[in-house]
Amino acid sequence: MLQKNKNSAIRRFGYIAAFSISFAVVVYAGDIRPSVEVEFNMFYNRNYPQPLSFQFREAKLFLDANISDHATAMIEYTMKDNLVRSQLERAYFIQHDLPLNSQLTLGQFRNPFGYFDPFTVSHSTTKSTALTPDSLMPKFMLRDLDVGLYWESNGEAITFGFGVTNGNGINDLKDDNNFKDIVGHAVYSFGELQIGLNGYYGKKNSMLTGEVVNSYSSVEVTAAGVEAMAYIGEATIAWEALVRNYGTLHSAGSYVTMNYDLSSILPTLRATSRVEVFDPNRTVLNDESIQWAQGFLYTLSRGYLAKLEVVLNLENLHRRANEVFFELEYEL
Repeated sequence: MLQKNKNSAIRRFGYIAAFSISFAVVVYAGDIRPSVEVEFNMFYNRNYPQPLSFQFREAKLFLDANISDHATAMIEYTMKDNLVRSQLERAYFIQHDLPLNSQLTLGQFRNPFGYFDPFTVSHSTTKSTALTPDSLMPKFMLRDLDVGLYWESNGEAITFGFGVTNGNGINDLKDDNNFKDIVGHAVYSFGELQIGLNGYYGKKNSMLTGEVVNSYSSVEVTAAGVEAMAYIGEATIAWEALVRNYGTLHSAGSYVTMNYDLSSILPTLRATSRVEVFDPNRTVLNDESIQWAQGFLYTLSRGYLAKLEVVLNLENLHRRANEVFFELEYEL
């Protein structure tokens, strides 16, 4: 129903406006830090019988604990709007202070492939949650939620990591195939500039055969990426280009994003600009998508944040709505 009305709005007005309010509560109990984040959306769509609607979006439950001086644990559970898609997002154990200034992560986590998550619109580069719900690149990049282990070494100039996961994509701590994925990255830093490489190799279940996924056949998945990040005064600029081969399907994408300070115009105001280009199938002509997003993050007072984001979509085959998102956030 929502999608149908959204498409109608695209034909008539070309935009959707969404307003969201989120609350975060953190409780410290010794070395254990439980917290809850709850987010609601208020949608405005003139094609709805009731144009203004208020909906629950999601709730996140966190439990972060120090097990020892050299180890921590993290659990994150997300409840979505319809509860059907709710799942255990993260559950991992990290052993710190290993040789080569490294750490080992064991459990369920996001594959460390690509930059995108730390560089979202309307958040500073230290945050990881995007305000925009349907950016182009996250659908393409291989930051799947997987079970496995990941080892990372952090040097003064070189950081590199290597991981092996169960290769099942988004899951609830289950593995219904026998294919394992390997992911790795390396970053070299000099001065205010960083350059890096990402690699991915694995196998996924084959495409649908009728109505059933064939768990005993597979397609090979490979991906590679190059990235760069620069710090210029109060601005951070990141660029990334990636290619992925999923069997005979070849995709490619690139983006550049900049997070910068606008406190000279208005105190505590920051902004982020992002341009993305995504080609879902390089063998098909004129199917590229281009998305430009402009976001602003303003600290109202202690604990209160206001976020505004405008997203413009330019597509050759299918026209999507341009979107405006506004969010008020309070952290207790």
